[in-house]
Amino acid sequence: MAPKLPPTPHGRDRELLRDPLSFFLSLTRQYGDVVCYRPAPEPAYLVNHPDYIRHVLLDNNRNYSKATYINQMFKATVGDSLLTSEGETWLRQRRLMQPAFNQQSLSQLDSVVTFQARRMLDSWQEAAYQGRPILLATEMSALTLAITTRALFGVNMGDELNRVGKAVDMGTALLERPNNPRFRAAFQTIEEVVQDIISTRRQSVDEASEPGDLLGILMRSRFEDTGLGMDDAGLRSQVITLLLAGHDTTASALTWTFYLLSQHPEVVTRLRQDLQTILNGRTPVYADLPRLENPRMVFEESLRLYPPAWVLGRVALGDDQVGEYFVPAGTIVAISPFTIHRHLRFWDDPERFDPQRFTPERSAGRQRFAYIPFGAGPRQCIGNNFAMLEAQLIITMVVQRFDLSLIPDHEIKPEVVFVLRPDRQIKMTVTST
Repeated sequence: MAPKLPPTPHGRDRELLRDPLSFFLSLTRQYGDVVCYRPAPEPAYLVNHPDYIRHVLLDNNRNYSKATYINQMFKATVGDSLLTSEGETWLRQRRLMQPAFNQQSLSQLDSVVTFQARRMLDSWQEAAYQGRPILLATEMSALTLAITTRALFGVNMGDELNRVGKAVDMGTALLERPNNPRFRAAFQTIEEVVQDIISTRRQSVDEASEPGDLLGILMRSRFEDTGLGMDDAGLRSQVITLLLAGHDTTASALTWTFYLLSQHPEVVTRLRQDLQTILNGRTPVYADLPRLENPRMVFEESLRLYPPAWVLGRVALGDDQVGEYFVPAGTIVAISPFTIHRHLRFWDDPERFDPQRFTPERSAGRQRFAYIPFGAGPRQCIGNNFAMLEAQLIITMVVQRFDLSLIPDHEIKPEVVFVLRPDRQIKMTVTST
């Protein structure tokens, strides 16, 4: 008997290029949880059920490589980083980097986040006084970049931040076009800045003390098998990856979060009342995070609706079976957090912004792999807890001080680039509370 293959709709390739988010949603709702489509000459499977996602990303993850076209292109640009490497190389890097993201290290970073957030909010005070709108995505990008360079790399970029921010923004927007002159110019700037970061941090790493930042940890750590440390080329790959993939994803997620809050004042009211009860106006600290449930739920719901990493790709190394369908070796398997987060079987009224979905009561019994904003399995994002810490503190501090209102007649739609970002600048008026 011939192996069973998934349904394969024809004549819809242009829809993928025109609007990939709607295309993926329509495929799964018309054809089921495994469907074949053609992003290129070779076919791909779109997998959209928690059990099948678990199979690919966890249970049989060794059969699925990250060597997709996009990942290989990123690897050619940045080198062997935690995002692009595989096998033993990836495992060695992960073990080396993990201490920078454990609870002890994270507990020391709240002051970095709150200091930078306070600086941003002080500038908003002037904008509020002048009646001048802010550019939300630009503000979030500058904030998360300042936090990333200080918290993860142990350096203060100062006046360089603006130049770096523009280069990183251009680099992520054009990552799929590496031969574009604007991309090459942006990437050259990024490489120069990263080399300066590495040189500066090497001068300040103290062999007698334990550094708390990722870059300091990497400079002092040694691989178990060789006893050698990571060379400058390896450090460069990790730092560039975190600049391109780390800070930009959090900036995009926070941009969507404040956009959604501006559209739902009732959520802001509930959030502000809760924060007043817990904090009574003071600045939040790491120890407050377990009690800051409403900021956490707001951010989790924003990640559900607009996950920055909107699609994950794998390549089957050997023949496999997903559900009832045969997966030949070499098949590209796509998993879309954007799509699974809208699965009608696992989410009620999935297009509605409802942070209360993430209360313990309503989360109980929810399938683990129905919600994967940071990926899942061994390759789950190493910085997920740092992103949650950063977001909870920033959301809290913004809501304590300001109301944000979208400029009228300012329609916002998601745009698919390296991350899922708004298709235009979001102009907001800010009003002191």
